[in-house]
Amino acid sequence: MPSSPAPDACIFHICTRADADAALAAGVYRAPSLDTEGFIHLSCAHQVRPVLDAFYPDQSALVLLVVDPTLLTAPLRYEAPASLPVVGQAPAPDAAQTFPHLYGPLDAQAVLDVIAVDQFDGCAVHPDTAALLRHYRFARLPVEGTLYRSTWRSGAAADVRPPAGTAMLGLYADSPRSVSCFHRLRHDEVWHVYGGDPFVLYLLHPDGRAEEVLMGSDPLAGQRVQQVVPAGVWQAGCLLPGGRHALFGCTMAPGFTGACFEAGLADVLAAQYPAVGATIRRLSVNRLQQHMPAGFAA
Repeated sequence: MPSSPAPDACIFHICTRADADAALAAGVYRAPSLDTEGFIHLSCAHQVRPVLDAFYPDQSALVLLVVDPTLLTAPLRYEAPASLPVVGQAPAPDAAQTFPHLYGPLDAQAVLDVIAVDQFDGCAVHPDTAALLRHYRFARLPVEGTLYRSTWRSGAAADVRPPAGTAMLGLYADSPRSVSCFHRLRHDEVWHVYGGDPFVLYLLHPDGRAEEVLMGSDPLAGQRVQQVVPAGVWQAGCLLPGGRHALFGCTMAPGFTGACFEAGLADVLAAQYPAVGATIRRLSVNRLQQHMPAGFAA
């Protein structure tokens, strides 16, 4: 018998990156448990880590499907956890809890985001953030991991590369976590604030200066609504502590292509800018990757 709706705006399913990509391409996801147990296992935010520790030990290359339960078409029920053998050393999740079980395939349209498990801190997704994810249908930038959506690529001269100009929307969020790792571009980039909470752009200049730029929608409080990041300056960004999300935009002319992007290596940058070494390492989510996949945003 179905219980009351989940208190979280989003629930989560653990799977491999390959399974997530295949599901999004196919438009539907079927976990093996759907055939063996009759349902797909999901978790609320606070249940993700205990489930990972108990059933997926030493498996770091996993992702979470961030699922909007209001967009599911199969029945969702909150039930006691099934009696499964625990694989790791951690105890099984508390049997007194109820877990979301999906009695049918998971529609890809209900997946609002896919995030690496090591970037998830167990915090629930706020309903306002979930609403933005649902509205804009962001993707994740390769290497950076930032939630983004391309909104314009100049078509005035379609045979010219790079494009004359580009624009994108971005979302920083506390949950699901979205930040920008340190990277530099070959062209100037203009940042614009559209709404949400204040955030910080960290800039590392070629002359050794480190700069923090407070971005937000209240210029009278010292927040900038627009900021130019010159070509060749290392940049990164994230919410201020306590923030929920920030909606922003970036425009470039010439436009953005994957070939104009280079991510920094934490150890190298920290040695060059030791005063901000902790910030550099905190935002180094690129896992030693430095370049976009071949052909991205070409």
